[in-house]
Amino acid sequence: MFNVPLFLASFQESLLTNLTLLAAIAIPIIVFTVIIHLLEKTVQKRLAERFGWNSVLWTGWLGTPIHELSHVVMCVLFRHRIDEVSLFEPDQRSGRLGFVKHSWRKGNWFEELGNFFIGIAPLIGGCVALFVLLWVFYPDSLLPPEQAMVAATQQTNVTDQVVNVLSEVLHPANFTTLKFWVFIYLVLCVGIHMAPSWSDYQGAGRASIMVLLGLVAILLFSSVVITDPQAWLMSATDLLSPLLAVLVITVALCTLATVIVSVIVSYFPQRYRVG
Repeated sequence: MFNVPLFLASFQESLLTNLTLLAAIAIPIIVFTVIIHLLEKTVQKRLAERFGWNSVLWTGWLGTPIHELSHVVMCVLFRHRIDEVSLFEPDQRSGRLGFVKHSWRKGNWFEELGNFFIGIAPLIGGCVALFVLLWVFYPDSLLPPEQAMVAATQQTNVTDQVVNVLSEVLHPANFTTLKFWVFIYLVLCVGIHMAPSWSDYQGAGRASIMVLLGLVAILLFSSVVITDPQAWLMSATDLLSPLLAVLVITVALCTLATVIVSVIVSYFPQRYRVG
């Protein structure tokens, strides 16, 4: 016989578990995006005050093509028509460094949904590019920490992974090598151009309601079918640990590059006034 009170209690517990999981996903991503925007504005302002608008070209030659290619990849995945692409075309008047113009069939839910992922694509592409740089310059930093291997845990602890990366990159001996400074420069090139533009957010906003409704539907459905909420939460947390590690490491690398640039440019006189 169907036990209504037991079902409602189980549903409530599962719902709270899923809300906790949703917050664990959404909050770090929101915080990550805000920090990347602040770092980008800080570096660009520091450089522009000393060296003028053209200083953005010193990093834009690499960061902008990665930014725009990220849009292109998502356009292809979500079957959008790519009308025009410019991977690097600086325009001081508009402040634009590159662009991707795309179109989609209105009423097609899949292509409409794609606008969300196309809008946030530079964040994804930037993370991928930074991890490629880590793999090329400091591959040992991406290996699981020894204590995690000995403990044979299911997923590498986020804190251990972040500490492992930073300790490998920031080893005192690295500061005297050309490799380290080339790495920091390339991190800067990628990091200060990986934040979506306001036009990107406007495009993503059109599909954000679809994403929100989809998450609500998944949340309600899983709240009904999940029989062991705590086990589900622990398993999901293990799966989310790599994502959180990626976000934290990306922010840490971008922060490091921002601090180094801010210190270096402080030795130059301020020649331009920037908004």
